[in-house]
Amino acid sequence: MQSSVIDSLYHELLENLADLNQLKQVANHAFKRELEALERYRDSHESEEIVSREAFGFDNPFTGKLEKYAFRTATIEELKLLTYWHKNSQYCWLLMSAYEKFEKFLSSSYFEATGKCSRTLSPMLSYFSDSFSGIKTREAKNAFGINLRVAVHLVEKMRHAIAHDQGLVPEPAEFTSKVIRQSGIGNDRELHEEFVSQFVFENKVFILEVPANNHSVLKTFHDQYRILVSYLISYAYLVKDAASWSGAQNV
Repeated sequence: MQSSVIDSLYHELLENLADLNQLKQVANHAFKRELEALERYRDSHESEEIVSREAFGFDNPFTGKLEKYAFRTATIEELKLLTYWHKNSQYCWLLMSAYEKFEKFLSSSYFEATGKCSRTLSPMLSYFSDSFSGIKTREAKNAFGINLRVAVHLVEKMRHAIAHDQGLVPEPAEFTSKVIRQSGIGNDRELHEEFVSQFVFENKVFILEVPANNHSVLKTFHDQYRILVSYLISYAYLVKDAASWSGAQNV
């Protein structure tokens, strides 16, 4: 493999992911302000009181008029829930973009190594894992405590659900089975099932921050988005590292 090319691709990936993470932070702060405003508004209204009334229209090209097609009302609690899920949707689209940046890195690295074009995840991961023992070892043994091939396949399946089903996961058990089956990692199934389940909630891809404690002041959170992107960066690092090692061996 051309280590200098792959090293350049890796750093391009990091820059792209940093741009996406900056957008994620902007979204996080914006939604935080919105939720805080709703909390303040709730203090002066009954929880079941209708506080939002919206009519939606479309421009009818046959009559030349704006025509109403729907009407919605909402309480404060309903608005909070809508805001909560809207924030999750924004994170989902950022995760989809992050995976696509990773996919570009992986397919370009695969081409550098094999001269073949591919965007199919399983054979690309199999090639790198089977060709470089260091990758195979560290896929399974790492500080995450999860096989990185399973983790990358999870993000790929999440991207597919986001792009094609608006993040819906109608059959979580089947979703989990596909992740495990396509990763090719057959052992530790219960561990992998538990791992996947933390990113699916109410039959939807779920990547919002999750409280890590119950402290009233010093609250901490698990950043689900950061964790998922960390899996992608970690696998890209393994590929870059293998390329560097391979290049040194050929000198």
